Amino acid sequence: MSSATKKASNPGADVLVLQPQNAEQQQLLSCLKENDVSFKVVQNETEAFQILEQTAFKLIIVDLAVLENSEFSLVHKIRAQKSSDIPVVAIIPQNAEALQSRCFEAGVTGCFTKPISKIEVMGILTQFLQNETFTQQTVDNESGYETIDLTYLKEVSMGDVDYEREMTAKFIEIISTDLEALDFYLVANRYNELKAVAHKMLSTIYVMGLGSKVSTHLHAIEFDHLSKAQLVQQVQLVATICKKAKEEAQAFLNN
Repeated sequence: MSSATKKASNPGADVLVLQPQNAEQQQLLSCLKENDVSFKVVQNETEAFQILEQTAFKLIIVDLAVLENSEFSLVHKIRAQKSSDIPVVAIIPQNAEALQSRCFEAGVTGCFTKPISKIEVMGILTQFLQNETFTQQTVDNESGYETIDLTYLKEVSMGDVDYEREMTAKFIEIISTDLEALDFYLVANRYNELKAVAHKMLSTIYVMGLGSKVSTHLHAIEFDHLSKAQLVQQVQLVATICKKAKEEAQAFLNN
């Protein structure tokens, strides 16, 4: 455990990471550093509770392996201790809908998948830390686009145009794949997979400032008990907004 946790009067940090020390951990920590997010790292449940006694956090990111080692009881223990409101996000394998459902049943707030990608981490940070850590996006969209808002991306990039282009290109690629998956699973009546894609998209839309436009529809797909007609309507709304966002993101790349 970090020596920074020795005193009970420690200042707070943004993120507590519970993850085995491996290449994936290094990728995650690199993403946190790029976004100027303060963090502490522990590798097991015992260390987690020790540091939670001494340091206040705004978000906990936990690897599936740590959850499984605690038999999925870790989140309930954290909430019973003193951190009832803190969001807990799990790192899970791709295409693991059953594990995602198990995580939600265990009290997890959100999930993102391995291999860890910059755009998903940025989306998680924007979704759960925006009010505390990042400057709020302005009410007026100063980026000059109707759908996307580049305020946050430009704030994080600190003028690094190559980084802005990299993240925009990844957004276009990922959102295209996700829209195809939404349509496929909807037509096939595979609703568990449909809900999983909707949840995954929540980690992508915030990068381009789409949270206020799309998150309500994605939450409805994921959590509401909708009829097929209602699901069709929600998916169509998401697709319309995201396709327009893709066009504007491509225009930004072409400039």
